[in-house]
Parts: sequence; structure tokens; C-alpha cells
Amino acid sequence: MIMDEDQIEAAEGQGGEGIPKLMKGLQSALDENDAESAEAILDACLRMSSSGSEVCDQLGEYLGTTLANALTVMMEEAVVIEVLLAVLVKVIKTPAHQASFGTPANIQQLMKAMTTHSEGEETLIEYACLVIEKLAQDNEAVANLLKENGVEAQLTAAESIITNVRNKKYVGQARSALKLSPS
Repeated sequence: MIMDEDQIEAAEGQGGEGIPKLMKGLQSALDENDAESAEAILDACLRMSSSGSEVCDQLGEYLGTTLANALTVMMEEAVVIEVLLAVLVKVIKTPAHQASFGTPANIQQLMKAMTTHSEGEETLIEYACLVIEKLAQDNEAVANLLKENGVEAQLTAAESIITNVRNKKYVGQARSALKLSPS
């Protein structure tokens, strides 16, 4: 069942306890290929993730399932992918989270998202760089997986895509986390 705005708002109001409802709603939106609902639910998750670690910990339980599925199902929906990546930046905080999301399939999907949305989606590319940094930080296994799946080429492309001088640092931060030399 697709969640309406009132249901999303009610679940959001429950804090961490509302996350299972939101993730169930997100999975329904993905099953129905409903980008509008998926975006609304992810927006709620993003707002909630700013409220503290409890919410991020709860969302972390869905990194390898519902949130990973959103990356695959909504690949063509730039606005959904952008919000999803913003959520991932907030949620990926521990080695367990890195391992949960840093699977070969998810890494391939992340690289595909960067290629798919390389034109006109500067903010999405910025968030992708931040996700790469979070995944690779102090995690050699995930860093190697990223390297094996073409992250260097994606970061090189990101340097020319990101025009905001302040945000170009995201590429450097990702390179640093991956222990790659600056380009």
C-alpha cells in the first residue's frame, strides 16, 4: 500500500519508531514504481536523519535491503536518487553500515547512477562523492571494491561536473578516503 502524505508525516513524527513504517512504505512505492511517493518518504527520512543517531541507526538496518533496492529501482529518477544519496551520507557511519551497503551490486549501481546522471545533476554527483567517501573511509575492502568498479574514472568525471568551487572538495575527500592520489 502506497503511503499518503498524512501517513508519511505521522510516521516521521514517531522518530526512530516510525522508520519501519516508512521503509515498508518505501518498498511499496518501489514495488509500484511510484517515484513521487519514494521521494516523499526519502525526504522524510532525510529530515529525520538530522535529528540524531537513533534514526540513522534504524535506517542503517535497511541499507542492504530497501535503501539498496531504491538505488536500483529508481535509477532513472534523478530527484529520487539525489535524496537517497543524501540519506546514505547521513546513515553510513559504521563499519557494519559500510559492509551492509558496500556490496558489489550496490557499488555497481552507485557507479551506474554517476554515469546515468552525469549531465545536469551536479548535486547528485556531489552526494555520490560523499557516499564514496563514507563507504571507503577506513575500510580497505570496500575501497578496493570501489576501485575495481571504476571509481577513479567516476571521480575524474565528477571533477568537471561539479562547478561549485566549494563543493569540488568532495572529490578530493573521496580520493583521500580511497587512498588515491589527487588528480
